[in-house]
This record gives sequence, C-alpha cells and structure tokens, in this order.
Amino acid sequence: MSENVSVSRFRKLNGSVLYLWQSLLILIPVSGILFIFSVYRYFNLSLYSEQYAGLILGLILAAIFIGTPATKKAQRDRVPWYDWVLSVIGFIAGLYIALYYPDVLLAFTNITTERLVLGTMAVLLILEALRRIQGWTFVIVVLCFLMYAFVAPFMPGPFEGRAVSFNQLVNYLYLDTNSILELLSLAATMGLAFVMFGQVLINFKGGEIFNNIALTLFGRYRGGPAKASVIGSSMVGSITGGPVANVMLTGNMSIPLMVRNGYTRVQAGAIESVASTGGTILPPLMGIVAFIIAERLGVPYREVAVAAIVPALLYYICVYIRVDLIAAEKNLGSMIKAELPAKKDVLLKSMLIVPIFIFLVYLLFIEGRSPEVAGISSAVFALAFLLIQKETRRNIMKRIQRVLLDTGEVILEVGIVLAAAGLVVGIIGVTGLGFNLVSALAQLGQYGLFPLLLGSAVVSVILGMGLPAIAAYSIVAVLVAPTLVELGAVPMAAHLFVFFFAIVSNFTPPIAFASIAAASIAKDNPHKISFESMKFGFMAYLIPFLFVYNPVLLLSTNVDYSYFTIATSIITTLIGCYLLSISVTGYLFKPLSFIHRVIFVISVVLLFFPVQQNAGGLLNWAGLTIGAALFIQQLVVKKRNNIIKYNENQQRVSS
Repeated sequence: MSENVSVSRFRKLNGSVLYLWQSLLILIPVSGILFIFSVYRYFNLSLYSEQYAGLILGLILAAIFIGTPATKKAQRDRVPWYDWVLSVIGFIAGLYIALYYPDVLLAFTNITTERLVLGTMAVLLILEALRRIQGWTFVIVVLCFLMYAFVAPFMPGPFEGRAVSFNQLVNYLYLDTNSILELLSLAATMGLAFVMFGQVLINFKGGEIFNNIALTLFGRYRGGPAKASVIGSSMVGSITGGPVANVMLTGNMSIPLMVRNGYTRVQAGAIESVASTGGTILPPLMGIVAFIIAERLGVPYREVAVAAIVPALLYYICVYIRVDLIAAEKNLGSMIKAELPAKKDVLLKSMLIVPIFIFLVYLLFIEGRSPEVAGISSAVFALAFLLIQKETRRNIMKRIQRVLLDTGEVILEVGIVLAAAGLVVGIIGVTGLGFNLVSALAQLGQYGLFPLLLGSAVVSVILGMGLPAIAAYSIVAVLVAPTLVELGAVPMAAHLFVFFFAIVSNFTPPIAFASIAAASIAKDNPHKISFESMKFGFMAYLIPFLFVYNPVLLLSTNVDYSYFTIATSIITTLIGCYLLSISVTGYLFKPLSFIHRVIFVISVVLLFFPVQQNAGGLLNWAGLTIGAALFIQQLVVKKRNNIIKYNENQQRVSS
C-alpha cells in the first residue's frame, strides 16, 4: 500500500487546471516556511500573523472550490463556472486581510462596505467549503450558533446574550483576532510545521520503518502482531496527524497479520483503531489540538507535551496488557520467522529515523525553540538525513513535491475546520455566551467537581462523534474549561481532559470514524468493532479523571511535589492500570471468577487514590496489598495445577 492516503473527495483534474490547483496547495506550505522564518524582514517588511492567516484563508478557499466538487454526482474532471467564481471571491476575501489588516487595526469599528461584503462572503464560503470537506454535521452546528447570535437577547437564563447587529457580527467574525484568524493562524504555523515533518517521514517510508521496528521488537512474543500494531500505530500515529489516516496507513498490514495469528476480525479491527487513535496524544508529536492548548494557556508547547507523557503511556500500556492477556487466554503464538523483517535491515533503517527524533526533541525541549521553527527545521533535517538511503534518493524532486502537496492537502482540511470552529468561538465571545455559561456552570460547583467533569466528558464525546476532534475541543474548551479551573482543576488538566474525550470519540459508538476505517480492512461490522474498541481502550475514559484529581500525573512544574510523590503516584497508577486490565479481561493465569474480578477492582480504586491527599498513602498500600495477595494466590494455583498436570503426564508415560 502506498504510504500516502488518497482523498477521493478531490476532483481528478488535468492539464493547466491541475497545475493551478497543485500550485495553490504548494503555496500553502511554502508561504508558511517563509513566514515562520521571517523572510519578509530581509526586505524591511513587517507582517502581522493575521495577514499571513488571511493569505492562507484565501489559498484554502480557492483550492477547495477548484479541487472539490459541490456534490458526489458532480463531474470530477472539470471545474464548473460557479466554482471558478467562488474560488476567486474566496481568494479575494483572504487577500483583503493580508493586504489591509494594518489599516483595519487603526479603524476596526469603522465598518466599511467592502468589509461587510467580503466578510459576509467569507463566512458563507467557509460554510460551503466546510460542507464539501466535512459534510453537513459541523455546518449545522455552526449555523445554529450563527442563528443564536441574532436571538441571543431573547434567550432564557444563562443562554441570554448581548445584542449584536449583523454588521458588527460580520466585522467581528471576519477580522477580530478571537474568531477565524486565531485558530487558522495556529493551523498555518505550528500545525503546518509538524504536518510537514510528518509528511517527510511518510513519503520517505518512515511509516514502514516504524512498523518494521515494532514487528522486530514484539513480533516474536505471544500475540506478536497485535503488540507490534499497538507500538507501530502509536509511532506512526504521531506523524500522520489523524486516527483514520493512521488506520488506513498501518491497518492494511497489521489487521491481516493479527487475524492469521488467531485474533478475531473484530478484535483485530478494534486493536488497530484504538492504537491509531492514541497517536494523537503521544509526545513529542501530538495533534494540532496540543498547539491550541498551548496557545490558550499561554505556555510553551513543550509543557503540553511533558504533561501528556504519563497519560499517553498509561493509555498504551493498558492496551498492550489487554492484548497480551487475550493472547494468553487464547494461547496464541508469536509470528513465524518468515513474516518478520530482517533484523539487520531494520537496524540500519532505524538508525536513520532515531537521530531525526533526537534532533526534534533537542530543539523543542533543550534549546526551547518555538514549535513551528522546530518542526520545519526537523523536516529539513529529516529530508537531508533520509537522502543517505539509495532508495529514497530516487526521484527526489518528485518526493519533495509530494511532501508539499500532501502538506497542503492536510492544512486545507484542517484549516477550513479551524476557520469554522473560529466562527463558533467568535460568536461565543461576541455575544457573551461563554461568560454566562461559565457563571451558570459554576453553580454546579455546589455539587462538586465530578458532575461537571462527567457532563463535559459526555458533551466532548457527543460533539466529537459528528465533528473533527479539533472543532469539538475548541468549542467545549471555551465553554467548560474555565469553569473546571474555577472549581479547582489545574488549567492544563482541564484542557487535556476535554482533549482526551474529543479524541476517544474516534472509537466510541455510534459514530466511530477510526473503527469504521478499521472495519473496511477487517471486513467486519463497524459497530461490533467500535464496541470492542471500548473494551481495549477503556482506560481512555478513566485517565482524564485520574489526572484531574491527581495532577501529579501531568508532571506539572507549577505544583510543588517531591520526586518521591511523583514516582509513587505514577507507580501506583501503573499497577492499578495493570490490575484493572486483568479485571476487565477476566483472565490472569486462568479465567477469573466474578468475585476475583471485583476484588481486583476494589484494589484498583484504592491504588488510584492520590497519594498526596490525606490517608492517600495508606489507601495505596491497602490496595497494593489486596491486589498483590490475589495475584500471588492466582500464581500459586497456577503452579500447583502445573505440578498436578506434570505428575499426571509422568504417570501416563510410566504406565
């Protein structure tokens, strides 16, 4: 399978029209590189980030209307006249911001006719472009918020908002930094840098190398293909930027291998969808949402990445443990030697990948470079480093062109989603809805933090089912995260909480995009796979609650905890995750009784209690004692049964 995930929604153009469309796509990353490295300063020019965001908006809208048909039945080999008109208008709407934003700042409240016309067209074109890229669901959500803006003064209770005229609303959404331009700017800088880095690795067979490393390390153990899938998909997922793309990229190889090894098709699809989803939360590379969190909190990206280390490890360790327990229960073997890649070849190729990530980590965490500079620099370094291989030196210019085109396609899709999310965020801000809801939600504080956390989780998952995770996070974070902080949650924990639940919607039924993608490869029912995915990814629903109540797990530099407290919290949580995986699976050395599973759950609850709180240490020790006692008892029973079986076999041989 090609490592480039094709997107069938685009037209199949040719000739000069194809050249124009590809030029627009390439201009997106090229203009990003020039802006990130401030090339304009060499020409004594000054440029606001909003001007750059305006240029990207124009390029995105123009590219979408040229490259994407209005309906599935529309012709795909040519661009109709109305799409040419829409692409030109969209480009002009973005170009106006790029050229005249400094003048806008001087007279923001002076709403001119051209601003009103172009702003109205920009909003409408963003909605139409969003419909073509994402479908109707998110468009309907945005339209609901737009309608709310006009009826806000008449809404009851906490939903009452400020009266905003049509002219004021359009001007705010089109030009204010708290609307379209804010999120789009993040996508076109930090997001673009890491998307390009990922595309360099993918187009130069980085995904294949990651999979082969995982197969070499874990393929020789029981349930080897599934364990390799968990590790390989986690690594590939960190560079693809999305769970569905990750499933399509790695699942074609991993799912058939798991089925041949003895896992059911449903289990194989579930393992792949859960493993692929988790790549978005795995440092050092995370999804674009991580950059938005850093921007919202006003902290360096590296703080978000550090905070996500323990939650991400807990996630993958639990998936790995459950995969291993099922392999033990089904008595599955390892992969046969012929299916494993050659160790020497994998070692040589891994030596090309590892230095690239070391370089990225060095720039981000040691030198403290900005994410956009670190991402682009690492992409260039990766490109130069991968040219050492003979096979990647072939067709080098075509590969570089493919990297730029694929980067442009990804930013095109992400950018239009964030522009639409910016409309929602802008409406929440200009009407005062956010402030009113925060005040109303704060009243839930009298019932404690948990009800609000539970409500936030449900809303995040529901929105994530129909909306991209970026949009779901952007909306819920604006509405709920401030209240969570007000009720005592650490700011980083509040935002990561919303992020986690927006992500897990990818394998949560009824609409589970990653599970649907896995089902197409596994050739089984997507609903069965999504429900099975919940079993494999069960910890994803618990981890956010754990780090909200125990922020030590986020390795926060803003909270004064001793190294002993941090280490103890991580160790007890890890043990708890292991025991909970045993309980959920219902198998240790043999099938567990209901009572044994309940005892393990009781042990887990005690282990999860924050060690730094009153009696936390004692409760942890109690949980450890209970869990260890039952574990040892099961081990003794296993050894006793083995001795009995051995003696019986010896008697048969002697007789």
